Amino acid sequence: MVSAPPLSQLYVYVTDGCNCSCRHCWIVSGPQAAPARFLDLGQAEAAIAEALPLGLQSLKWTGGEPTIHPRFADLLRIQERHDLDGSVETNGIRVDAPLARLMRQCGVSRVAVSLDGAAAVTHDAIRGVKGAHAGALRGIEALRGADYSPQIIMTLMADNIAELPDMLALADKVGAGSLKLNIVQPMLRGESVYESGRGVSLAEMLELRDWIDREAAPRHSFSIMLDLPMAFRPLPRILAEGPGERCGILGILGLLADGDYALCGIGQNVPELVFGTAGSDALAAIWESHPMLTSLRDGISTRLQGICGRCALNQVCLGSCLAQNYYRAHDLFAAFWLCEEAEREGLFPRTRLRPDASRQAQPVTP
Repeated sequence: MVSAPPLSQLYVYVTDGCNCSCRHCWIVSGPQAAPARFLDLGQAEAAIAEALPLGLQSLKWTGGEPTIHPRFADLLRIQERHDLDGSVETNGIRVDAPLARLMRQCGVSRVAVSLDGAAAVTHDAIRGVKGAHAGALRGIEALRGADYSPQIIMTLMADNIAELPDMLALADKVGAGSLKLNIVQPMLRGESVYESGRGVSLAEMLELRDWIDREAAPRHSFSIMLDLPMAFRPLPRILAEGPGERCGILGILGLLADGDYALCGIGQNVPELVFGTAGSDALAAIWESHPMLTSLRDGISTRLQGICGRCALNQVCLGSCLAQNYYRAHDLFAAFWLCEEAEREGLFPRTRLRPDASRQAQPVTP
């Protein structure tokens, strides 16, 4: 059995509730969903205390919407007491100047704000709440006042992709540090985005990638990241930037709103990806010995299937999103859905196949 790597980060899903009801949400959160659960402070303390000797360095506060937790400030102070680095993912609506200053004081170094449209009508429709766009901009302004240059996260779909040039201009105007363009994952609410024809095709994504590299990136000082699998990223960018924001599956663990440990937030809807409970089950035993975690350490790249198994970059990419792979195929090592789609459509770059796999894929000629 491969020894356990350091548990460098906890993804803390402080609540499964939200003040928005996004059409692409993979937590299935929102005001009309089931009553929100909120992480108990005692369980948060227990998880962090047990994670420290395992190598814990940082916390990512997320949800649902983390700022609706009635004791979110106290959670941040736990981070401060342990002198940990932190990041926050938020829709920005409840972020005001005092909260932004508290985040800074407690060691939160990075904040990402979701903004799914340059126009208020677009963002509010996707988020399911009137006034969400104005709230997000107020939150970004408060963060700027606390010396943050927040990342803006825009989830691309047919409803908003035409607004990307305006979003870039807006990101410039509000002082964003970066713009991350996410692709809707076809799980839970995200499945309905594709079923209703609101998804973005792979061909459109590749055209967008080329437009960003050719035209958009040179005109803006902040980085623009399109969350495509590694095989579709330009090689010079990979060499210059490294793997970027790839999934850190080998060094992270999720802590859910009910206090359960899970592979990540998808554990809220996939019970097989839950490993135990904070304060009740020993975290060291879970991290070092749980069969699913030990299976992951036993060479992900050599166990990936289909096109991902044949990809030359799989040791870096690690299957893109193993939780998504499991949700779709009940197999952590199944090929990533977008790469499978690319292979079916003849859009997977042959230069990214291993030499032996590329030869095997060539048609036999008489």
